[in-house]
Amino acid sequence: MARGSQSDDEYVRERPAWIIPGLVLIGVLTFSGAFLYYYFGPTPSEILGLDPRASAADRKIETIVADRRFLIPENYTRYPTQRSGGRLTNIDMHALLPDMTPYGPDLQESFIDNSAGSDVVYFALAETQTPLTAARRLKEIYSKYLAAPEPEEDEAGLQRFTFRNDSGYANQDLLVARDDQERMVLLLCDRQSPLVDSPNCTRSLLLGPRLDLTYRYKRSHLSDWREIDRAVTTLVGEFESREQVDELQGPIFD
Repeated sequence: MARGSQSDDEYVRERPAWIIPGLVLIGVLTFSGAFLYYYFGPTPSEILGLDPRASAADRKIETIVADRRFLIPENYTRYPTQRSGGRLTNIDMHALLPDMTPYGPDLQESFIDNSAGSDVVYFALAETQTPLTAARRLKEIYSKYLAAPEPEEDEAGLQRFTFRNDSGYANQDLLVARDDQERMVLLLCDRQSPLVDSPNCTRSLLLGPRLDLTYRYKRSHLSDWREIDRAVTTLVGEFESREQVDELQGPIFD
């Protein structure tokens, strides 16, 4: 018995004294690291470039959307994953009204502003498999849900249709006009409500057989709809390269 007790005592004495504090420290560091990563670390979407992240760089990104070639300054783009260029199904952009100012570090607060008076306009080029002109969109989609076939005159000089309360558009208005090129303008605008305190207006415009331009801005800017439309379409026109897509060379377009 004495020898067994002595062996146990020797085992206890031989075990390093730092083991337990060391295990506790490792546990604390592991928990702290997991806590900090969970609350402050990048998400998988951020790592993959799928979350919006503004850039102040002004290099031009060469890209093709729906067989149309564009050279877009990086500081207009929203998603890192779209900045590699090449063929894309869509590219998302942003700018500040009224001059379509691109992102810069000194404009950070303006670009993250989502208040009802925000000056940010979001716009995107996208390839579409179901091209619809505004006239067809009005006839084939919206007309089925209108509360009345005749519009009212809006204070911004547009014709305003309301939707039936039992439709999916019940909390929106449809505003109709003609742009500088006499194309039909359809603006789908949220109504301000307890659930929507920062309403948007959105227009989709078919630029080509398979190319859509969509943009949105705060409804508080609706009185300037014509100037905004002109600014967005002019800027996108400036991005477009006149070279033929089939003449392009290089692996970026493979």
